[in-house]
Amino acid sequence: MSSTFVEVVIACHDERRPLERAVASLLHDADVRDAVRVTVVAHGLDAEPLRRRLSGIEGDIRVLPFSDGVRSAAGPFNHGLDAVDAEYCGVMGSDDFLEPGTMSAWIRHVREQRPDAAIAQIRLQGETLMPNPLVRLGRTRRLDAARDRLFYRTAPLGLIRTARMRELRLRMLEGVRVGEDFEFGIRLWAHGGRVDFLAGSGAYVIGQDAAERTTLGSMTVTERLAPIVRLFDDGVFDTLSAAHRTALATKLIRVTIVGNVQALAAELDDAQVAEFAALLRRLLDAAPAALRPFNRQDRTVLDGLLAAPTSARLRADVARSRGAGRKDRWLTPDLVHSFHRESTLRRYVLYFCKRERRKLR
Repeated sequence: MSSTFVEVVIACHDERRPLERAVASLLHDADVRDAVRVTVVAHGLDAEPLRRRLSGIEGDIRVLPFSDGVRSAAGPFNHGLDAVDAEYCGVMGSDDFLEPGTMSAWIRHVREQRPDAAIAQIRLQGETLMPNPLVRLGRTRRLDAARDRLFYRTAPLGLIRTARMRELRLRMLEGVRVGEDFEFGIRLWAHGGRVDFLAGSGAYVIGQDAAERTTLGSMTVTERLAPIVRLFDDGVFDTLSAAHRTALATKLIRVTIVGNVQALAAELDDAQVAEFAALLRRLLDAAPAALRPFNRQDRTVLDGLLAAPTSARLRADVARSRGAGRKDRWLTPDLVHSFHRESTLRRYVLYFCKRERRKLR
């Protein structure tokens, strides 16, 4: 290990990205600048122009060339993480940045507490903090992947103990257009040891002004679902406890199944609807209790996928769900699970409690 305490890897595949902003934000805090290195991976780009662009920023910066001909951030991130020799490491998108003071607060926390992973607060540029992960009230240390809803944050933004990352052999998933960080984040939260939440430590800001994003553009249903299918193929579900398996399946059903079919219902054909239905059944085979916390509105769509996975049925169910009233949006079909940890009602109550706690400070 070098004297560098934290090393952050930035993958850059487009010279139009605001790379200087990202790098400068990581080295902004003078009190910890000597402890930080930024490694920029020039993905399919000439490294020298990037070095010249960054030459005016004070701090330890290196640019590594890398080319794999693949339109994914997985390869360059893996290349950069392989080169890390600091005690803690992290990743950052080239259009993202940290708020001033954030790196200083992060380093102070991990030096004092020595977690295996520390999850960053995040917000979209120009917006307020995102309540993700929605951890238990007052809980910021020694988090649990299920009880603190960590699977909703598969992106491993924050700081990770390098030795733990390598012990778990964590890698970004190559060969997929989206979701390259799924397995990395899931295994880190479930098996990574002590995980803390860096609440009150400044935010990682997701830039919204990039000229172009790698993951944008039309994708087939198969491409959208590929990272989740790989979780099964790579045996990730088999390594999880029953509680973690159920929590992960619930998240994937909510975000990947419900989110996608609601957004794409008008353009999906029968074969594509069948792909979503097949994945839903596979998730329920792995975690039979995963549907319990879903409200009546979502169950309209999910039950239809299980009963009759056709495009006509899906469009009708989605249209009906959009007209759901408050009770159907808040309550589960059996009422008993309306206050389940993953239920809509429970989440609303937690949002309210956290907001009121902030007002009292």
